[in-house]
Amino acid sequence: MTKLGILVSSARPNRVSDSVTQWVRESVPAEVEIDLIDLAVETLPAFDEPHAPKSGARPTTAHGQAWAERIGALDAIVIVTPQYNGSYTGALKNAVDWLYTEWAELPTVIVGYGWMDAAEVLGHLGALMRRVGADVVAEIGLGFGEDLSVEGEITAREEKAAALTAGLEAATAKALQAAAV
Repeated sequence: MTKLGILVSSARPNRVSDSVTQWVRESVPAEVEIDLIDLAVETLPAFDEPHAPKSGARPTTAHGQAWAERIGALDAIVIVTPQYNGSYTGALKNAVDWLYTEWAELPTVIVGYGWMDAAEVLGHLGALMRRVGADVVAEIGLGFGEDLSVEGEITAREEKAAALTAGLEAATAKALQAAAV
């Protein structure tokens, strides 16, 4: 069974991420196991390991080991992120920076939301994930007004729903291909 992580990056109490995450969950095929990773709950301190993640050294702290194991156990991931001041959340940047090899070739779907279809956050986060070696298979931007209200009511355009379905299919297909090797 494919294990798909859904990483919720907003830690704000008045966040819209819950609605967007539910929209994503409803599109995940039934045969896919979901690991919901909420950075409002799964908080990581600022990086405090003795070696950089890119060095290949395994984490030595309990929280670093747990984070590496959790991400390393995934076959694919969807990152749900708001666009804050034109970019992603600090909690998400910290969570990504904790690891390196665990992101390598991980099929990744990015779902951003914000004004102007979250174009800025998609560009920044897509570049970051590619930098750490993730296989970004889809980037979907939901826009306030067109796809959701600022209160979180989802009214996503059909092409956005189709893009999400296609992205999830691509991510799970790549995960199955990797498992077969």
